Amino acid sequence: MPVSEKEIIERLPDWIAEKKTSFLFGSGTSAPGMPLMNMFPGEKDGSIDVDGLMYEIIKRNKFLIGAKMKINVSEEESKAILGTLGAYKKFIEILLDMLGNVNARERHKNINIFTTNYDLFIEKAVDDIYESGSTAPFIFNDGARGYFKRLLDNSNFDTTTAYKGRFDNYINELPSINLAKIHGSVNWKKQSEDVIQVCDHVVRDNPRKRETVEPNGREPEYTTLKKHYYEMLRFFEYEMSENTGNVGNGSLLLVHGFSFGDNHIAHALKRALENRELLVVIVAYADSDVKIIKTNLGNLSKSTNLYFLHPGNFSFRGEGYSRLDFNNFNKIITGKLKCA
Repeated sequence: MPVSEKEIIERLPDWIAEKKTSFLFGSGTSAPGMPLMNMFPGEKDGSIDVDGLMYEIIKRNKFLIGAKMKINVSEEESKAILGTLGAYKKFIEILLDMLGNVNARERHKNINIFTTNYDLFIEKAVDDIYESGSTAPFIFNDGARGYFKRLLDNSNFDTTTAYKGRFDNYINELPSINLAKIHGSVNWKKQSEDVIQVCDHVVRDNPRKRETVEPNGREPEYTTLKKHYYEMLRFFEYEMSENTGNVGNGSLLLVHGFSFGDNHIAHALKRALENRELLVVIVAYADSDVKIIKTNLGNLSKSTNLYFLHPGNFSFRGEGYSRLDFNNFNKIITGKLKCA
């Protein structure tokens, strides 16, 4: 049954806790902490200066995780990076609070984050939260196995972890957050064609060893042919497939910072939307972005289980910034940013 934008805004916090929930983040989520592609135009019309973009991303990620070397980051860039990190930490804390209230008998206590970003904001945010000890125990799963050498294994996303009583008299599933990086990461190192190592540092050596899908127009080809990326897209589709015939209340996908200019991800969304019990909510940064996203999605934007939220749907009384950046996205999912 179709719902209104007002109903979505009012019920979204409850739906996140009740449904099998996933998030899809694009480069806009990590702005201004990380640069956007349009900041690095190439010499040809519509092209991207990939080398310049990757240099800036690598530099800022080194600063983010505290690499012990002199890094030429300006005061403005430093403020932007730390501010974005703060928004990510708030987001993770919100998820953990929601997962803590989930009844494991009704659904598993896990949430998925899919992202096309190479940056380490989520990993750094989780690390800081672990170190602070400010939350109840939880599991962060980036799909890797191992100890000294951690290697990616997509089957790891299918695991759950639980506490059991000392006398085996109860089992309590721990909240878990799955992170699937659809376009690779600055800390992924290629060991062989199908083996990727997750490092505890930004991979600085030969860029050919760094496992990222660069924005050079060949993203669909690369993600389809490479085993790991193909399996992650399949994982994305599977997680969107829950329906009310199973335990639970269907699936929910929240999208932020992503314009669907990547055709291979739009195709994955198309297949996912065939599940009529899936609800997809795309949160647009600006009112004008809705038209851009709809153009990129084509007829898919007319799907009856796909909705758009934009600044015009909300009341920004007392706030000087009426754009749906990541800080305001956090307010949306907690119900603090009210309907206009």
